Amino acid sequence: MASAKRDIRHIIDSFSEDLILIAQEIAREQVERAVADWQAKNHKLLAKKSVQDEKTLRNQKALERIERVAEKRRDREQKKAAARALRLEQRLIASGSSSSSEAPTKKPRARRGLLADGASKKEPTPPPLFVHKRRRDGEIQQLKRTDEEAAASSTSSNGASSGVPEQLLLGL
Repeated sequence: MASAKRDIRHIIDSFSEDLILIAQEIAREQVERAVADWQAKNHKLLAKKSVQDEKTLRNQKALERIERVAEKRRDREQKKAAARALRLEQRLIASGSSSSSEAPTKKPRARRGLLADGASKKEPTPPPLFVHKRRRDGEIQQLKRTDEEAAASSTSSNGASSGVPEQLLLGL
């Protein structure tokens, strides 16, 4: 009889373990189904939330980048201001020492554009008489001015008349 009781208890224990496993599996399936239903209903809300999270992360990174750029700009401006102040101080010291000995002289600034040193000192070149001449056989011959023609055209272009009509100078 003791062995029959033991066998019955063993059967009941194994049956109860099987029931527990079955109940856990059913509960797990119901939870998964409930989560799937909730996700299906709230899919739009979840998508909006993930998009908002990504936007906030991007905005945070952009703000950090803007702050770094602004900090670098402030540092550069401070360095420039310090350099300007130093140059001004050096100029004041230099002008103070030179004013005691003699009057300050400013260095002439370089000219730019058409009135630069090279362009203002050179004489204007006369315009070309003809660029080229075509022969009857089709060959192109470059025409060049002689020294006399160049001198005559430069004086006539400067307003001085040499007595020779301009048409003769131009070869017309």
